[in-house]
Amino acid sequence: MNVLLIQAPILAMLLSLLGSILCAVLGMFMGRRAVELLSGIITAATVALSSLALINVYFLGGPYVYFMGGWPPPVGIPYVIDRFSTPLSLVVSVIFFATMVYSVRYLEKDRDVKWYYSLRFLMQTGMYGLLFTGDMFHIFVMLELMGLSAILLVPFRKEVKASVEAGIKYGIYDILAITIYYLSTAMIFGMFGSMTIAEISAKLGGYVSPFSGGIFADPSALPVIVALIVWSFAIGAAIVPQHFWLPDAHSMAPSSISAILSGLLVQVNIAVLARILFDGFAAGSLQAGTVGLQLLLVLGVASSIVGSAFMLVQSDIKRLIAYSTITNLGLITIGLGVGTSLGVSAAYLHIINHAFVKASLFMIAGVFIHATGSREIAALRGISKALPGTSLLYTIGTLAAIGFPPLSMFWSKLLLLLSVLSAGGGYSYMILPMVVSIVFESIAQIRLLAIIYSGEKRPVNCRPSLSVTLSIGMMIGIIVLTGLMPNLLFEFGNLAAEDLLNVSGYVDLVLNSLNYPAP
Repeated sequence: MNVLLIQAPILAMLLSLLGSILCAVLGMFMGRRAVELLSGIITAATVALSSLALINVYFLGGPYVYFMGGWPPPVGIPYVIDRFSTPLSLVVSVIFFATMVYSVRYLEKDRDVKWYYSLRFLMQTGMYGLLFTGDMFHIFVMLELMGLSAILLVPFRKEVKASVEAGIKYGIYDILAITIYYLSTAMIFGMFGSMTIAEISAKLGGYVSPFSGGIFADPSALPVIVALIVWSFAIGAAIVPQHFWLPDAHSMAPSSISAILSGLLVQVNIAVLARILFDGFAAGSLQAGTVGLQLLLVLGVASSIVGSAFMLVQSDIKRLIAYSTITNLGLITIGLGVGTSLGVSAAYLHIINHAFVKASLFMIAGVFIHATGSREIAALRGISKALPGTSLLYTIGTLAAIGFPPLSMFWSKLLLLLSVLSAGGGYSYMILPMVVSIVFESIAQIRLLAIIYSGEKRPVNCRPSLSVTLSIGMMIGIIVLTGLMPNLLFEFGNLAAEDLLNVSGYVDLVLNSLNYPAP
């Protein structure tokens, strides 16, 4: 296997970390243009590296494990490069690139942008680490990296009091989530003597490691540990009732950061939780894992209903989009909670589709806010006549968000509905709250479109630049293109679900990569 192909995902992560340092240093000595140029080069390079990783995993070498420093677990940290993590890493790269291009003009009047770009790269590093790592404690480290960056970026415009307040609120919730997760990892280490997800899973099957032994404590406490893990990630992903930080943080952050928070940060939390539950605790086959899935079902129903209901009463465009995120995260957790191959596949596709849709909607909302000087939905009346191209892009994004065929989110929403029906039994009753939430969201989104296209042409303060329009157009183009190729979407979802649900395959991949004795 070509060395560059093997190293590609790790290089993308390390390049992002290097970019964080260089942006801060260059900004001090060479000014903002140098920082913007460097950011563009590095984010483009991460897209190329993530694409190489995807090509390698799907068409050349297949899934593999990269051990940091060449050390096997439990000493070393395994990075699992498979068909679940690799497409998500490419989504991260593409959205960071699009929002970087968008940011050049969007932030042209802001100062100290070196810290903005530096923190963005730090967040990108944390996301790569979370998606690839197979180590519970390394997840803790990467959560801190991603969370700290987000906490500082939400109040980037520190002269706005509400932004600072939103940043503080998010910081409190993020610290609480990380603390709960840290407590759960301490309990896991005390029970298993290892932080490697694959080893934990193997030991639950009776495996005794030559380095860390077997299980050291009664595993009857595992449901409590799993509940703590679900709780911590529910906060990070803003799942009801742990959602209170999200509407303020996503609405008060700069729109380029709102796009990342809503399109990536909360979704990465859900993806990591899925990896832990299915590959660490064999969700569906072990009692502890089953407890996790049941919690996801309950929280998912609550999130989908609460989020969509709050959408109906919003007067702020960014808060409306933020509550739409809560709604769709509820649908995703329901799909994961069902635990079937179809449910996991549908949830995975919805993570990807929702990432592009929500990022694009926040980016366009930023254009509207700059043009009108207001976040109020009422201020958008007549904006379609002043900004017809931008309004058209927003219309396509909104139609995708409500699941209008044949746009991308139509297919993942359809699969989510089919997953609960095909699971049968009590799962079939989940169809009612899911449909209600989809209807509520559709009403709220269509009402917003009606305002945009009604009234006389209104004056605007500015018009979007070519770079801003191109960055948004790229995102909308992906939404349309993937929607027109549903078979390709289904294939990605099925293969991701196959890798996630194949627990023995995951364990063998990690423990056998360096001739490490496997169960």
